[in-house]
Amino acid sequence: MSLYFRILRYVKPYKPSVLLSLISSVLYVLINAFSLWMVSSLIGTIIKPKETQGNSVQDIIANNSISGKFESIINNLIGPGDQIHQLKMFCILLLISFILKNLFYYINNVSLAYVQNKLILDIRKALYNHLQKLSLSFYDKNKTAEISSIILRDVSSIRTAFTQSIQKLINEPLNILVMVFMLFVISPKLTFIALITIPISAIVIMKLGQSIRRKAKRSSIQIAGVMNVLHETIMGIRIVKAFTKEKFESQRFSDENYKFYKLAYRQDRIKFLNTPLNDTIGVSMGAILLWIGGREVILGNSLNPDDFMRFIIFLFAMLQPARKLGKVNAQIQTGLASADRVFSILDTPIKIVDSPTAKKITSFDYSIKFDSVTFQYEGTSQTSLSNINVKINKGEIVALVGSSGAGKSTFIDLIPRFYDIHNGEISVDGVNIKEISLFSLRSLMGIVTQETILFNDSIINNIRYGDDAATIDQIKNAAKAANALEFIEEMDDGFETVIGEKGTRLSGGQRQRITIARAILKNPDILILDEATSALDSESERKVQIAIDNLVKDRTVIVIAHRLSTIENADKILVFDHGEIVEMGSHSELIKMNGKYSSLYEIQKRAN
Repeated sequence: MSLYFRILRYVKPYKPSVLLSLISSVLYVLINAFSLWMVSSLIGTIIKPKETQGNSVQDIIANNSISGKFESIINNLIGPGDQIHQLKMFCILLLISFILKNLFYYINNVSLAYVQNKLILDIRKALYNHLQKLSLSFYDKNKTAEISSIILRDVSSIRTAFTQSIQKLINEPLNILVMVFMLFVISPKLTFIALITIPISAIVIMKLGQSIRRKAKRSSIQIAGVMNVLHETIMGIRIVKAFTKEKFESQRFSDENYKFYKLAYRQDRIKFLNTPLNDTIGVSMGAILLWIGGREVILGNSLNPDDFMRFIIFLFAMLQPARKLGKVNAQIQTGLASADRVFSILDTPIKIVDSPTAKKITSFDYSIKFDSVTFQYEGTSQTSLSNINVKINKGEIVALVGSSGAGKSTFIDLIPRFYDIHNGEISVDGVNIKEISLFSLRSLMGIVTQETILFNDSIINNIRYGDDAATIDQIKNAAKAANALEFIEEMDDGFETVIGEKGTRLSGGQRQRITIARAILKNPDILILDEATSALDSESERKVQIAIDNLVKDRTVIVIAHRLSTIENADKILVFDHGEIVEMGSHSELIKMNGKYSSLYEIQKRAN
């Protein structure tokens, strides 16, 4: 229940709508009870022959004062007159009561629907905003498909469950309470017998609900597995086709899909047991009450025929909301299983945050310094960087070289504080980056990666991502500097061309030049290039290299080099090996050392 109440805390901002719904629900229930009493009075007061009516009403007033008062109110509303006149008044009152009842029912549901949809909107927004603040280590450990499944499927599951359950948790208990009160008014003895079914039904509902919740949670996890296979196959469809693995992937998807089917089917089998079991309990108790109550009437004991008829009407009227309330538990348990997964993300601590005394910086003036920096990824036993000591001065071009896994990408990821280091200190202009606000730190930097990250939007919006306030002239100048203006203007829609998911409508070189234009538009003080040309053919690389040459002018540049020939003019080259900087110097200095860099350079030179 703590999880359920945690979800309900999102309702607090919408208390007026909840109050309106509650008032409407109470009025609906009272008018509904009134209309049922009227129906039960139709036979006893209007249809029954005239000569038998007087004694019946007097008996009610004498035997049961509350019941008698209710009947007296009905008689006063119907008024005096013959049976035809009373029947007409009865029909008018019944019509009015049903119109009012359904009006309040509508207000109740619309008010709650507003609250429920806002609740889900707020949960999904909070979840997405929290995801934006989590460090890259969270994404290293969690699959994209699983995160997508939680945001879309699990939040929707909460919505489905609580859209129905919140309404019924307000309406149905009120309905049951009023019906039970009316049953007590008519016959306390029979009511006590009827209430015996409540603990029996409660035990059944609780046991089934626990099983449903367990299976619903497993189903949520399994559908993430299905989405993961789907995501990987779609993203890697060229490789799937190139290696003729269509049948293999179809079988892999089929296996994951079948596992989900089995879990979902087991969940439904248990869920659909709920209604038959509770109906059986309810009907069994109804048959017992019919026997006991009918016997009381026939033997002329404490119950008269009119009261018995009313009791049966209200009893069966109570069974309907009781049945709905029984289904609510299954819906809530399904929602709670999804809520578990949603809150598992919301409860993930945000590890990389601004310190209370964080400073805002607006420019990079002196240097970036690594002082005895050691770093290790979460969940690994091996350090990725060990005892790194290096100083990068403003205006320098610094190149990082080394084999795959040597620590180059980790080094550049630490500068914008995508991860926090374990030991040592990284400072910008003498200030520890942990004491600089994240926004101002990252605002100084532009990043161009090997994997081009573009959005399924127009070219102009992808470039404008570097500066929301940029004018069209500034965007065109950035595209020109990135050697991209020519191919953009050749397209039918020019800058308004939608480039597809990850820019699939563009070539590799074109995509890279768009990302460079985006970085140029941002005009960063510090530029980070992560093997920006390694995946390109020679012609595309030449064009991108021209764009990079325009980009690096008058900036501090940190570049991971794929082709060593492109960094011969770098001010400083850092050679990484197994997480350590093993050599440092200019190209000519490193060649003279005749060490690792010289060896790598000679290998590439011979290969060319």
